Amino acid sequence: MKRYLIIHYSEIALKKGNTGYFLEKLKKHIKAQLQRNFLIGVNVKSYLGRIVIPLDDFNEAKYSEVLKKIPGIKNFHFVYEGSPEIEKVGMEILANMPNELKEVNNFCVRVQRSQKAPYSSVEAEREIGGVLIGNGFNKKVKLENPELEINIEVFDKHGYFSYKKYPGAGGLPANSGNKLVCLISGGIDSPVAAYRMMKRGARVIFVHFHAYPYTDKEEQEHVVDLVKILSVYQFHTKLYMVPFGDIQKKIATNVDVPAKYRVVLYRRMMIRIAEAISKKNLSRGLVTGDSFGQVASQTAENMFTIHEASKIPLYQPLVAYDKEEIITISKEIGTYEISKLPCKDTCSMFSPQHPVLTAKVKDLQEMEKLLDINGFVRDAVKGMEVTIY
Repeated sequence: MKRYLIIHYSEIALKKGNTGYFLEKLKKHIKAQLQRNFLIGVNVKSYLGRIVIPLDDFNEAKYSEVLKKIPGIKNFHFVYEGSPEIEKVGMEILANMPNELKEVNNFCVRVQRSQKAPYSSVEAEREIGGVLIGNGFNKKVKLENPELEINIEVFDKHGYFSYKKYPGAGGLPANSGNKLVCLISGGIDSPVAAYRMMKRGARVIFVHFHAYPYTDKEEQEHVVDLVKILSVYQFHTKLYMVPFGDIQKKIATNVDVPAKYRVVLYRRMMIRIAEAISKKNLSRGLVTGDSFGQVASQTAENMFTIHEASKIPLYQPLVAYDKEEIITISKEIGTYEISKLPCKDTCSMFSPQHPVLTAKVKDLQEMEKLLDINGFVRDAVKGMEVTIY
């Protein structure tokens, strides 16, 4: 029998007059990922609120691993092209059912149909279930959390059926929004923050601040690995490596700057440098992995003071997440195993033992008069390196 991939999209259907724009972005990403991973030509068409792709020879497990990482997909399944007639499609379902599924204890039938079908979805579910049971599939019907859920979609003069439906990433298609610059470290939080914004359609450009040669290159290597993982969720990804160690040292060795303010000063400098990179890329804001109250630089007062250094919007998608929630997502997207590896991070260099919890904007502005702020930004931008993945 002919096989197809049927994909249902997430929020795109709510875009009304702009649905076409978002749908084309999703189709483009699906096509690019399938061609990149499986070196095949792909015919991607949209039909009655779904995306339909004919398939020849394919590996369901490998395809599903690729598809579940494409933002904008609500769910998908690999279907057989069957008959729209209830009796016939019931027999086709039995004939193509894998042997291991015949050993389940319970099942249910779910039907989605076009308005042209001569029966309702509820009627079709009941009657197809009766055909299965009447022809030897003598299993209990269980409507909630069954061991086997048979999905049937009736449209275009066919009844397309499958034995498993896969959940997608949800959200909006890759690159359907504008560009944002994400400050990324080798830790757990910032990669998750980047992923959350990718799911909202943002094209994320990464900026990593490193302290080499005051630290080794271990953190940089971790960041490269993280960016490669995250790049799967969008198209090509740009990473800026920015030298920051000398800036930290100059701030830390200025005797007129109290040690407890160093972390906030570092963060304000990072924001300014990232803003310069943002302007260079015509992006529309910055993304950080801050979580409210998690560390000293993330108290309400300190976050307010750090934000004041930016003239463009700052997006903090994890601001109300606790650590366990962030870790759960990092495991789901594949960044956790790298993020948990020990390494010296940039922010720990030249940092005080007891950082300030309630830094005031006015105080920081006075301290920054003692520093060559514009020179710091200029030197960092001049010394940065960019790679595309």
